[in-house]
Amino acid sequence: MTIRSRAWVRVAAGACLVVGAAFSAQAQDVPSYYPESYADIIEASRSEGALLVYSNMAQYNWAPVIEGFNKLYPWIEVSTLDLESDEVFTRYYAENNSGAKTAGLMVSATVDGWQTFMKGENALDYKTAEADKLPDWSMPVPNLYTVSTDPMVIVYNKLTVPEDQRPKGISDLARIVEETGDAMRGKLTTYNAAQTSFGSAIDLVYLREHGEEGWSSFETIGPLTRAESSSGPMLAKLGAGEYSIGYFISGIVFFPKLENATTARLLGWNFIADGTPLFMRQMAIPKGSSAPASAKLMLDYILSHDGQTAFGIGGLTPYRDGVKKEDVAFYTYDAIREEVGEDNILLIDYDESLVATESFLDQWRTTFAPK
Repeated sequence: MTIRSRAWVRVAAGACLVVGAAFSAQAQDVPSYYPESYADIIEASRSEGALLVYSNMAQYNWAPVIEGFNKLYPWIEVSTLDLESDEVFTRYYAENNSGAKTAGLMVSATVDGWQTFMKGENALDYKTAEADKLPDWSMPVPNLYTVSTDPMVIVYNKLTVPEDQRPKGISDLARIVEETGDAMRGKLTTYNAAQTSFGSAIDLVYLREHGEEGWSSFETIGPLTRAESSSGPMLAKLGAGEYSIGYFISGIVFFPKLENATTARLLGWNFIADGTPLFMRQMAIPKGSSAPASAKLMLDYILSHDGQTAFGIGGLTPYRDGVKKEDVAFYTYDAIREEVGEDNILLIDYDESLVATESFLDQWRTTFAPK
């Protein structure tokens, strides 16, 4: 049985009790801190029938969430589209502008996409009933909420990287490259920050913490790095031995692969000791939502203890206080903080400094050009 399966079994064992205690499809048992008017939202959802979600997560991430949600609201048919981070927005804009039916709820991990969306006043005005149970940083502006805090990690091939050359952080990787000379040329990989806003935000949050010292490390490792647009190709080539070390690799893409015994023997990993970026995957209900009441119910469920646990079972990284590591597939925010320390958590948050400028992109291209 896989890690994710074991976590799912533990939570599913108490599912009936959770449903009865936390919510009811008839709304008589909502938590005491929910407003009396919440019954109106539940009633309104009955006439909507279906909820379409645009997100940059796979179906297996959503499966336990939808299962738990439908135990509470069985009349709402939930479907999800797995899109690229930027496509979540471009598709919504195109459909909304043409008057076509569009997403009821939007989830994405992109700083610039949310900056544009929120500044354009495209989000429905809705304050979750779970707000007082969440950290302030998870709600950076009104109507925008955090789904998960997913880590970036270092991954290495155990067959091609000796133990004394397995980096603990970015500055450590720079030290190793300086000591080994040209041996790592073409053997390093990371996100192409010039091609993806996801990748540029990761680099920028590291540079926000380390400034010129961070650029110095990039100048050492950049010319030896072959950048990719997503973690999938990076991990495939790490497994094949084409790459030896990948840095700023998406943990939620990598961790499920460790359930394969061969991969677990071949690839090692660690959090980034001098700053582990955690991408704040965020969500909002668009003003053009095709099912606003159902979207409100889903948003609240995702932010609840049970919803956060369900996404943890699906492979994401829940951040809500009280969600236990042993109840999810991989990690929680608290578990990562315990391992790396508060000072070494770099939240990729709703901050304009994490949106790539032309000057940053020019410097990145120059720094990461082969020499």
